[in-house]
Amino acid sequence: MSLFWIKENRYYRIIFQPTLFGTIDIICAWGRIGGNLGNYKVVASKDEQDIASIVDAVKKRRKQRGYRLCS
Repeated sequence: MSLFWIKENRYYRIIFQPTLFGTIDIICAWGRIGGNLGNYKVVASKDEQDIASIVDAVKKRRKQRGYRLCS
């Protein structure tokens, strides 16, 4: 599962990646649409509650910054 936001020529994406230890890492990637440069960060989560709180915080922040959810 992944979530994708856009704003003008910018994007922000969240990807969920299971690990070998039974947890799920949340990969947040952002950059310019059509550009070669961008960045990402990996956030480790402990359980489903932790994942939900991280995703809710990201959704709130993206909305505040004027992004719209595409997926």
